[in-house]
Amino acid sequence: MARIYNFSSRSGGSNSPWRTGSERTGRRKGRPVRPFQVLKEGFGLITLALVTGWAAAHYSVIPTDRISNLFTDSRSESHPFVVRYFPVCAGGKRLNCIVDGDTLYIDGEKIRVTGFNTPELFSPQCAQEAQLARRAQRRFQQMVNAGPFEVRRTSLRDRDVYGRKLRSLYRNGKPLGDQLIAEGLAHRWRGFKESWCS
Repeated sequence: MARIYNFSSRSGGSNSPWRTGSERTGRRKGRPVRPFQVLKEGFGLITLALVTGWAAAHYSVIPTDRISNLFTDSRSESHPFVVRYFPVCAGGKRLNCIVDGDTLYIDGEKIRVTGFNTPELFSPQCAQEAQLARRAQRRFQQMVNAGPFEVRRTSLRDRDVYGRKLRSLYRNGKPLGDQLIAEGLAHRWRGFKESWCS
């Protein structure tokens, strides 16, 4: 004889033999959501790692030539040693010339030299900055015209927000910017501009 089961006596008064979704998750109803619960799922951790890596590369003040070599072949940068005469830039087409103390044109390409920051030549905040900017421009011109120098990519970013290529200039294995810093004509770049007005 077949057995007959009576499911109507189950607690909760439901006639269904199956537990509904609300019954299954009933224990979790009053539990507060933890702030970093999403990050523990895996996808959140990956996203956090990518954002942190991008921010570190974007705002890093430490040269990242070793890291950048993982993404690009430094031999393909096309300027192993540069030997040119660099006048101060004037009107017309700019091929090889000096813009200011940290920017120049090489073969028609505008390059922002990384690792240091010189006084603003075109928008100085005071008379002292304007004077130092002219000195930095002349000194930078003397340095690049003193002999062959090497152009290296030491930043993960190829260009800045103004479209200028980001490169470092080296001679005998030393950055040219270090000399400008030693002479008081440049600040080492720490992620922000320092004032030249005192």
